[in-house]
Amino acid sequence: MPDVRSTGFRERLQLDEAQGEYRDGAIRYLLMRPDVLMGAFADLPEAARDLALDALGRAALRFGGRSVQAYREAGAHDPTALLDVISQTSPQLGWGRWRFAYEEDRRTLKLTVRNSPFAAGYGRSPVPVCHAVRGIFTALAPVVLGDAVSVEETCCVSRDGGDHCHFVMRSI
Repeated sequence: MPDVRSTGFRERLQLDEAQGEYRDGAIRYLLMRPDVLMGAFADLPEAARDLALDALGRAALRFGGRSVQAYREAGAHDPTALLDVISQTSPQLGWGRWRFAYEEDRRTLKLTVRNSPFAAGYGRSPVPVCHAVRGIFTALAPVVLGDAVSVEETCCVSRDGGDHCHFVMRSI
């Protein structure tokens, strides 16, 4: 994979029409409508929906964590570089606009997501639905704050309205 600090995701993304797949190096990607993905969750009974959304978050942590590691190996070694790459890549993936900000004590990292495809695809909900974003955000923890963190979606467009979802990562 080329240096991710100087090469944008869309420049790295390759379509192999013969195989029917998109790849960024060894990582395969899928284009999918957010309403199809999130509509599947919305159609589930509440208990099953909660379990399924939690599973989506864990999968994003596990497999998105592999992307985080690949970005680090491809040049985004330090926390600032990694957060810059994630901020630049998220809109190119269709994951909305991500903005990170440390609190003054550097023990808390906040993430604001404008135009989350998960909230947009789900619609109104009594609970936050951006579990995949929370999973990726959590995957950043070892680099940006260390392993002992808590991560919470404090505001979700689906639940709270507005135009931004907010997440907080705190060292514990």
